[in-house]
Amino acid sequence: MGKISEFFGNPGYRTDVHQKVPISSTRTVDGLQKISDNDPGHLVEVETSYSSSSVVVGELEVEENGDISTSIGFTGLEKNRTDIILDWLVELAGSQIMFVIMMAILVGWIIAGIITSGSYDWQVVMDDGQSIQSYVWDTLLMRQQLMSAHEHMCICAELGSRVTVFKKLLTRIIDQSEEKNTKAVDHMPEIYEVTADLEDSSWYDKLASTVSRVLGSWYSIVIYWCGIIAWVGCGALTIDAGNTPPYTGRTSGSNPEMAKFGNLWQMYINTATAVILYLTTVFLQNIRARHDIFVAKYIREIFAMDLKIDSLLRKHSNDYTTEADVVTVEAQKRSRGEIWIDWYGDIIGTGVGVLIGILVFTAWIVVGHPMGWSDNWWLIIGTYTGLVGFFDGFVIRQNYFRIVKSEKENYENVIADDFELFSILGIPCPEHLAEVPLDENRSVTYRVSVYINRICSSQLSVLASIIFIIALICIASALKWNETGQLLANTPTMIIEGFFLLILLQAHNWADTTRRGEISLLYNRRNFLFAYLQNRFGEKSQEVKT
Repeated sequence: MGKISEFFGNPGYRTDVHQKVPISSTRTVDGLQKISDNDPGHLVEVETSYSSSSVVVGELEVEENGDISTSIGFTGLEKNRTDIILDWLVELAGSQIMFVIMMAILVGWIIAGIITSGSYDWQVVMDDGQSIQSYVWDTLLMRQQLMSAHEHMCICAELGSRVTVFKKLLTRIIDQSEEKNTKAVDHMPEIYEVTADLEDSSWYDKLASTVSRVLGSWYSIVIYWCGIIAWVGCGALTIDAGNTPPYTGRTSGSNPEMAKFGNLWQMYINTATAVILYLTTVFLQNIRARHDIFVAKYIREIFAMDLKIDSLLRKHSNDYTTEADVVTVEAQKRSRGEIWIDWYGDIIGTGVGVLIGILVFTAWIVVGHPMGWSDNWWLIIGTYTGLVGFFDGFVIRQNYFRIVKSEKENYENVIADDFELFSILGIPCPEHLAEVPLDENRSVTYRVSVYINRICSSQLSVLASIIFIIALICIASALKWNETGQLLANTPTMIIEGFFLLILLQAHNWADTTRRGEISLLYNRRNFLFAYLQNRFGEKSQEVKT
């Protein structure tokens, strides 16, 4: 984000967001002013001066394809070319093309395993490949989380700024008018359906939604740990000559890898968890990308509807000069520990993390020849990315927990503004447009999962992960970083990281469903408000399409 010196000069910085919507007007069409329900493009915004403001007002743009762009990044620095490239990579990672490529790679690996009878090298390829993939996907996922959180802050500030105009105009209209609210009872507008479901328009969308729900369910988590327990039990079996244990498929002889709790035994669980991590990261990135597109398109419609309401009120009051207020959404208050967690999150989610990754991968390739391209060399990159990815999982989860909490507070303020508008008009907010109906709150598994999510998202959990990593490094160092030492550093981290990604996917599913419901509800309240104002102030009633 911006210059490296500026970035490191203020580690983990989070900026307040300041937004002010311009004065809206109408474009002349064939010599007449026109407000179109079907084409918001007839409505334009006239730029106004912000010289009276002592803060830097940001710019927010929502494209037709669902992309959201802001003039200032989440660290408070202006976006540069690196930011644009990373945002493009985030979009690519969640695309259908990338999904097909990743699934094709997985199928190809499975076929290769059948041909090679599940050889040791075949498993190492998956472990290393998945570790590198998770390392890259963690960068993109963190980037996506941070940018999405910042964009929602800008959206809430933009919505709040527009509402300040509504309040001023409505208060003035009602105070100056002796008109009684007689039309409201007889001509209440239609209440539109609220939806929180993603648009599953293709086989790809349906598959992604179904798999993400299955992987992010409580039952998948239980099955996951049952599998781990079964694996531990297999490792405890005694291997005798001529005996074929269920976890090897061949006799032990004098091969130390075939001994009780041996290297091959560890490799099996590494491969299994690698597949789970591979699938989870792919589907998590996909579901987040589709969620962001859903939200952005609704936000664009809400902004267009706000312009219609603004123009209707200005036309009724003949007021084209009243300006909106600058609305500020403050950055979330954080402890010292959370600031340092965000500093590391910034490293992951910016070009700095990409640069570090390139240097590490380059060094790994360089030492390949001196190490004879041995199994130990192959495990080096998996060990590094495994340990880093393990810590990244804790940071991403803790960061996301705070993002959800902050977004909830910001959207509660938006909802409060809506209720105030209804209060000024002297009408109640329709019951079905007051809050999002969610059934999960009555579920026992939901409450248990929320509790587990809260524990796994604490600062103490991040600290515990650091202590755990240091302990694994000490053990591997004592074993001189041989094959066994590296597998010991990999195995527990991959098991815990797999659990954390399932928890994270589960949390994303719940939080995203709630957010989509709130955005859909906000859009429908705007539809209701616009139709009501048309009835109330004598405008010709027009059908508002969802």
